[in-house]
Amino acid sequence: MATPPVSLPATAARTAGAAAWLSCVAPRPAARLRLVCLPYAGAGAAAYRPWGTLLGDDVEVWAAQLPGRERRLADPPLSTMDELAPPLVAAIVERVPAPFAIFGHSMGGLIGYEVTARLVARGDHVPQRLVVSAARPPRTAAPLGAAHRLDDAALTRWLRDLGGIPDEVLADPGLLELILPTVRADLTVVASYRPATVPPLPLPVDAVAAADDPLVDPDEVAGWAACTDFGFSLTVVPGGHLYLHDTPPPLSRLLGGGPAADRAYVEGATR
Repeated sequence: MATPPVSLPATAARTAGAAAWLSCVAPRPAARLRLVCLPYAGAGAAAYRPWGTLLGDDVEVWAAQLPGRERRLADPPLSTMDELAPPLVAAIVERVPAPFAIFGHSMGGLIGYEVTARLVARGDHVPQRLVVSAARPPRTAAPLGAAHRLDDAALTRWLRDLGGIPDEVLADPGLLELILPTVRADLTVVASYRPATVPPLPLPVDAVAAADDPLVDPDEVAGWAACTDFGFSLTVVPGGHLYLHDTPPPLSRLLGGGPAADRAYVEGATR
């Protein structure tokens, strides 16, 4: 899968409401499960568009569209979890029928935890499980966000080293002028996320780590075990931080599983 994290439309209009925050990638009314996908820093809903066919007819994919990218390019990007989480919760409650699960990659994993915790607190529309990918757990998330303090040149180099954004985009000053404020705002969300408490979720949490991730190693991802009291699994896959551009996580297995009991997998094999 070679979807770039940034998709820039020819025009962008200001949008509002639940439909702006969450859209269905490919409607499947008979699906047994809906999957809400939350983006990593700089990414938009387009990053998950291929998943509409990847997961088959059993799973209906919904993708979050945060301000400052793609069709919401005219909306200023937000830089705190308290700004992002409430409208996402409202959009899920309004638009996504149960049963559903939540998936988040990198920054999206933290948003996924916060959104899930708020849905649990509401008590009336709770996901079946949370799947997090290439993300530190909430108590140790901040180091990933240190890049938000880099100047534009250094942040561009950081993105180039991380991979995932085409070189022609990084070499275009006009595109960078559009992209960098959104990336920096997203990284600020990670850097500033300091939940006072991290209560264990009453649902399974499945974590995916990349073996060669330069930002988050598998041992750190394993810390998500403390974020659930209803079963945890860890899957380690090949690749770097943005591995899902090339090889999506084993979602069919994870979404089809029941409550886990401290299982750990390496490239699909139990360890």
